[in-house]
Amino acid sequence: MSRRPQKAQKAQKGRDRRVVELEAEAAQLRRELAEAREKLRQVEQGGADAFLARRLAELEEGRQVARGQAVEATVARSRAEAELRALQDAIGKAPGLWGWLLRKAKTRLEQR
Repeated sequence: MSRRPQKAQKAQKGRDRRVVELEAEAAQLRRELAEAREKLRQVEQGGADAFLARRLAELEEGRQVARGQAVEATVARSRAEAELRALQDAIGKAPGLWGWLLRKAKTRLEQR
C-alpha cells in the first residue's frame, strides 16, 4: 500500500474542515448583517428618537444590573471580612498547645 492516498485524504479533511469554518463564519456574518439591517429599518420607520430611547432604556437596565452586582459583591466582601475576623479571634483565643501552634502558624503566614 502506498502512503500517497493517505496524505491526499488528510489534505482533503483539512480542506473540508476549513470549508466548514468558513461556512460558519459566513453564517455569523449573515446574522450580524441581518441584525444591522433590522436596526436600520427600525431607525428609518420609527425615527431616530424612538430607536435611541429604546437603546437608552437597554443601557439603563444594564447599568442597574451592574449596580446590583456591585452591591452583591460589596456584601459578599463584608461577609468574608467578618468571617476572617471571627477566625482570627478564634485562633487568638484557642487554648493549649493547639492554640499556640495555630498562632505560630498564623504569624508565619503573615510574615510572607
